[in-house]
Amino acid sequence: MNKTRRIETTVELVRILVAIGIAYLIALIILYAISDDPVFIIKQFVLGPLSSSRRMGSIINLAIPFTFTGLCFCFMYAVNKFNLAGEGIFMFSGCIVTLTSIYLGKSGFPPVIVIPLLLVVGAFTGFVISLIPAYLDAKLNANIVVVSLMLNSILVFLSIWILKYLMRDPSIGSLGSLPIPESVKFASIFGKFKIQAGIFIAIIAVIVVAIIFYKTVFGYKMRVVGSNPNFAKASGINMMVTIVLAQLIGGSLAGIGGACEILGNYDRFKWVASTQHGFDGLMVAVLARRNPILVPITSLLLAYIRIGADVVNSKGDIPIEFITVIQGIVILLVAAEEFMGGFKKRLIYKAAKDDLKSDKEMVVQEILADDENKIEARKESME
Repeated sequence: MNKTRRIETTVELVRILVAIGIAYLIALIILYAISDDPVFIIKQFVLGPLSSSRRMGSIINLAIPFTFTGLCFCFMYAVNKFNLAGEGIFMFSGCIVTLTSIYLGKSGFPPVIVIPLLLVVGAFTGFVISLIPAYLDAKLNANIVVVSLMLNSILVFLSIWILKYLMRDPSIGSLGSLPIPESVKFASIFGKFKIQAGIFIAIIAVIVVAIIFYKTVFGYKMRVVGSNPNFAKASGINMMVTIVLAQLIGGSLAGIGGACEILGNYDRFKWVASTQHGFDGLMVAVLARRNPILVPITSLLLAYIRIGADVVNSKGDIPIEFITVIQGIVILLVAAEEFMGGFKKRLIYKAAKDDLKSDKEMVVQEILADDENKIEARKESME
């Protein structure tokens, strides 16, 4: 990583932390203003998520789906396409994976075969669904935002239909699927923290995506297409293939996220409304500035704030909707290109100036050394 990229990454991380810090401060002020017991509420909001191993485990468990959907939107934004199908893909993938697990659970196949197969089913579901808005945008010039939002609604209702008519459990009072076989459910690890094993898949996904973004030709093509399409076209990059493939990979990640969520945290499929994890991933990608390396950090920060809001809602008199205020402020600050932009420019300018100065000193030293060698050679020839 060269010096300029290192500075940009560092400043982006600082920008995220400052934006969240400002939003957090405003949230504390709001809590103080509207609560009957502000000191207790603020304490619960700040320290509540860290007050027990179960709550800390909940933060990590909530950050796992945020990580998958955040990586999904990193691919979408890398090619400058606002494909929002990740929300519907997450829910529909969980539905299809549950349906598949119910049938495969009766087959007698060992978990070492069934679990990877279910992850493949989730990825393939996301791959196929994300192809719809990507193809309509590339071939018919359809508005990808409108298409993907309408597709989300279709997927939600289709998931509910599958739940009602293909896998409903009539023995329970509420609407829910037949139980997911115990053999294919992810284990809880780290003792009292009860973190689902999908965390390992999320870590692998982050590493793989980071390698794709910054160590492969395809990753370079994506970033060029997204940042400078005219240059990409002039360079001979197949823009349509790059744009569509990036969206397909992003959709696959959202599908894997839905599979990990349903296999790691649920006994049966009971989602009868959109989970909002896709749109949470949208905010994670915005906070991470499309950098997959920062996605786990922003996912954990968002999960921490969410759990804090849940604690405040259960312990006090504050509605959970106030978390929307925090999210809005964070997005406004992070999305503002010039927020701390001058600070970044000054650091880059100073680094370039220092490099130039060191280069000049090296050139001068080389010239002086060369002159000294010439003088020594001349003395030796005179002798």
